[in-house]
Amino acid sequence: MDAPIKPFTRHISEKQMELLKATAARPDGAWLREALADPDLLFALRDGRVDVYFRGQVIYSIEFGTDKIATYTHVKYLVLDGPAPYIKMQDGTFAYKHAHLHDVYRDGVSLGQIKSAAKVYAGAESQGIYKAIKRDPSIIDVEIAFTRSNEIVEHSSQEKQRTQDRVDMVRLTPAGDGYDLVFWEAKDYSNKDVFNDKIFNQLTAYAKQLEMKATVLNEAYRNVCQFHLDLHRLRESLGFAGAAASQIEMLDNVARGRCPLRIVRKPSLFVFGFDNDQKNGRWKVRKQEIEAVIGGERLRAVGNPTDWLGSAGKGREEA
Repeated sequence: MDAPIKPFTRHISEKQMELLKATAARPDGAWLREALADPDLLFALRDGRVDVYFRGQVIYSIEFGTDKIATYTHVKYLVLDGPAPYIKMQDGTFAYKHAHLHDVYRDGVSLGQIKSAAKVYAGAESQGIYKAIKRDPSIIDVEIAFTRSNEIVEHSSQEKQRTQDRVDMVRLTPAGDGYDLVFWEAKDYSNKDVFNDKIFNQLTAYAKQLEMKATVLNEAYRNVCQFHLDLHRLRESLGFAGAAASQIEMLDNVARGRCPLRIVRKPSLFVFGFDNDQKNGRWKVRKQEIEAVIGGERLRAVGNPTDWLGSAGKGREEA
């Protein structure tokens, strides 16, 4: 029997945020300080948890106890590149001569090694989304999982993903006297789903989720804005670069409810990774087919995903 569906939530308490701050201030909190200082990493708020993403991979999952936090890293990100990558087997025993897994976090070293290990698992779509996110501070969440039958966390296995609708990213977009919250599905041109009806089925499923959850999404993403505002202040207190003034104003206004936050019920589609020949060939035809179904205003198509910034959601196309 499936577990009861857990409501969509984005929240940590003030006490939990204080635990995060206290950890960053401790001598053994170098891992968190370095993560906060790294512009390649995205901190994503969950329900009583914080996931830290690098190129689509959760390298840290931070959970909160009564008086301390517990941080988890998948073992595949802790594998070290040793001087001898092949291990000899002697009489049924692997003869290790060097350490092949991290044991103690080393300042200035370990994070770089974890990121190097994580790169191996980042596919074309993850790489493209990462390039878009890195240049766009208005993207405030990634890997948004809407469960269908039971609670699955955002970085669950592929088998469990079948029970959920998962949107790639969500963006705050200025609109009138407030902001629109726009959900984006991202596809690399090489993904076969771009060229069949699966992409339309995905967008339809997401639209149903957004319609059903509009009220809770509004509260959840005001909490997300407060979370990012708190992270900005924490970074500044540690001497790291914070967000731009315009970003702070946006986060503060949304978090405090000073302006409307509208949930856009119909998700948009971001397609990237095609060259000029593909743009003027196969993609030209498919683009027209997609626009006929979802409209040009919901399609963003660029060859280079770094060109996302500044015109997302306007239906423009670049090579």
